[in-house]
Amino acid sequence: MNDIKVIRQEIAPGRRILVTSDIHGHLNHLKRVLNKAKFCVDDLLVIVGDVIEKGPESLKTLRYVMELCERGNVIVLAGNVDIWRVQMIEGINESNADDFYNYLLSMRQWKGTSIFDEMATECKKKINSAADVLSSKKSITVHFKPELDFLRNRPVALETQNYIFVHGGMPRKTLNDIESLNIYSFLKYDNFMATELCFDKYIAVGHWPVTLYGEKIPQSNPMINKEKKIISIDGGCGLKKDGQLNLIEIPEISCDVDKIKIYSDDELPVCVAVEDQKSSADSINITWENNQIAELDCKDDFTYAEHISTGRKLWIHNDYIYTEHRCEDYTDYVLPVKKGDMLSVVKKTSRGYIAKKDGVTGWYYGQI
Repeated sequence: MNDIKVIRQEIAPGRRILVTSDIHGHLNHLKRVLNKAKFCVDDLLVIVGDVIEKGPESLKTLRYVMELCERGNVIVLAGNVDIWRVQMIEGINESNADDFYNYLLSMRQWKGTSIFDEMATECKKKINSAADVLSSKKSITVHFKPELDFLRNRPVALETQNYIFVHGGMPRKTLNDIESLNIYSFLKYDNFMATELCFDKYIAVGHWPVTLYGEKIPQSNPMINKEKKIISIDGGCGLKKDGQLNLIEIPEISCDVDKIKIYSDDELPVCVAVEDQKSSADSINITWENNQIAELDCKDDFTYAEHISTGRKLWIHNDYIYTEHRCEDYTDYVLPVKKGDMLSVVKKTSRGYIAKKDGVTGWYYGQI
């Protein structure tokens, strides 16, 4: 399980490479984004980990990805969530069954289901206690051996002429002499863009939603750091209210990164703006790493609060305050909008719309 497996492959000139990551059980998003990119047998599709969990159809998504791999032009890399779930399921025992059951309860509350619950349903097992978890383990691990083996045996990285694909990031500049490293240093590399390393090849990663990199303006589109040679593509699918599944198209292996195309998919309703709106001159992007607030006032469905670390004061919709003194990802950024622009509505409020335009999230106060 902790072996660091690397695929090294020469990509033929002229062959298109499609890259996506962090699908998290959202089968519809995956099918639609592949359709938007017109994925075909001549392409190479690289899925950079986290196929399952945090979405409505983890088991169906996993099996669909396994079917894609049978075509021979799809490479699926390990994600930290994928590997952890295999370890959690196969490691169920009397000492941790209560913790595992509590995990299932938290997933049901947060996302409605988990891959273990989906597996149990297919095996006609009801999981209503830690004892049910223990008694169902053998049936599930036997019945789903192909799926668990698939996740367990994923390579950690794909190295090509000009790119390295890995879920979280690279703890070293190259993939040489990595046997002594822990697999999770590649899979759970938080805030990879902040690394001091600059790479010789572009490193394409998922894992860390790109919106977390914006101090002032939240956006879900892939980001390219040319100085460090990092491409971060996780659009927060399944994690963020404004999240999307991203896919990048590298037209051919030696092309300039400026020629990379972006495709994305979400399920937000789309509307047409009726009025122009100027963008705000200054704004804040509050993210989960730094989301402590002090509530100052409350009016209707909003709370006036101070962001503790910056001192910024803003009105926050109450649906985004998930526990005392903390909020979900939030912004006061006002979108630049022209009449006729297409907007994806994240939330309609009494004061306007939290919306997304071309992957950027902010406020629209006009009519739709």
